[in-house]
Amino acid sequence: MRLPRPRSIVRLVMLGFAAVAIPLMAAVITAVVQADRLAQRNRQAVLDAETATHESRALIEHLTGMERSVGQYQVLGDRDFYLNYVSSRAGFDSAARQLAAIDLGTALADELRELIVAEARLNRALLAPGGRPVDAASYPQAADQWASLHELARDILAESSKLITRHANKARDEAARLQRTLMLQTAAAVPVAVLLGLVFVSLIARPLRQIDAEIRRLGAGRFSEAVEVRGPRDLEELGRRLDWLRLRILELEEQKSLFLRRISHELKTPLTTMREGSELLLDDGGAGLSAEQREIAQIMRESGQHLQRLIEDLLQFGKTQIPQPDPPHSGLIPLDDLVRSALDKHSLSRNAKSLQLDARLQPVRINGDPNQLTTVIDNLLSNAIKYTPPSGRITVSLAADDGQVTLEVADNGPGIDPDERGRVFEPFYQGRATYVGHVQGTGLGLTIARQYVEAHHGRIEISDSPLGRGACVRVQFPLSRAA
Repeated sequence: MRLPRPRSIVRLVMLGFAAVAIPLMAAVITAVVQADRLAQRNRQAVLDAETATHESRALIEHLTGMERSVGQYQVLGDRDFYLNYVSSRAGFDSAARQLAAIDLGTALADELRELIVAEARLNRALLAPGGRPVDAASYPQAADQWASLHELARDILAESSKLITRHANKARDEAARLQRTLMLQTAAAVPVAVLLGLVFVSLIARPLRQIDAEIRRLGAGRFSEAVEVRGPRDLEELGRRLDWLRLRILELEEQKSLFLRRISHELKTPLTTMREGSELLLDDGGAGLSAEQREIAQIMRESGQHLQRLIEDLLQFGKTQIPQPDPPHSGLIPLDDLVRSALDKHSLSRNAKSLQLDARLQPVRINGDPNQLTTVIDNLLSNAIKYTPPSGRITVSLAADDGQVTLEVADNGPGIDPDERGRVFEPFYQGRATYVGHVQGTGLGLTIARQYVEAHHGRIEISDSPLGRGACVRVQFPLSRAA
């Protein structure tokens, strides 16, 4: 049976707070109730002890008054003394009832009952039912009985005075028991609250982690699997929105790929015809053409090369916009060989400007995609050659040190202003530096280079050139990816 799902994450949070608070509130309420009961018992115990002491003194006082009044009545026969005796005896009975209503303990209650029985027996011995005195021969025995009653009353008073101490000890014991009980309740309530809290944290965090994972998956370009989020209904609705976004991104990616394929075909077909025509015109150095015609043919060839480079950069940039979790690995690639190949590829353009080259390459093998690494190196060398003035100097170094594989390409051209060094990696940004040449760049070379470097978990940055002026582009890969 599936449990009902809350309608929103807010309700789930509130339910979690309530579930966590219930055992804690129950423990607090229990503690308050038990503490209040203990306080009431202690308060009643103090009142009982005070009442017992007061009534015990009243017993002694009434016994004294009874003994004096009955003695005077028996000697003088005055009815007023009899009435005084009856009044004192009524007070004695009232005090005895008050004491009997109190929890005095077994011993003190037995003494009280013994006192009440002894007093009744003495009353019958001294007075007839109508209140007439009995034979005077019983008076000496009555004195001993009165003394016994006084002794019992004093014992009761002494024991009553000890009630406060006994109640205090009892209250201390009850407080200790209450403390242990509350500690056990707390020890039981806190883990239950923590457990419930963990359960609800898991219930709340699990759909959020699912959403985070799905967003990361979409960001990594994995659009093949549907987005599914289980949890509160509002988060499930958010998951359905993410799945709609996935389908929309997938549709846009397909449209972009289709557009790139079509534009590549539409542009390259006439471009090929133009380049072939210009090459035919310039065969054999442009023999048969006038100087003006050769110049026009040369411009056509350079423009065709420019246009082809623009198309290739756009297509390459389009490929880099498709997120990839990692570049395809082709085993350990000799990075120094890739650099040498790139240097050979650009030797003609380098020689055309009479550039000096200083290459210091250590043997380094790195795990990655050779095509992407070749593109990075080619873009860096192309920019260096492009911006280095004629008869200038370029340095290329490759070394592994301090946990990093470092590739540096430096020139002594105009350089890059510090405020532009972060922006030159933005698409289509070319900066303020100028160079002498016919073919204008696209501003995508460094953008593509950065994306490929980051795909290999490396970093690329621009600093001052060690040649005194110009720029230095530094690429670093972690040594864990190299050998």
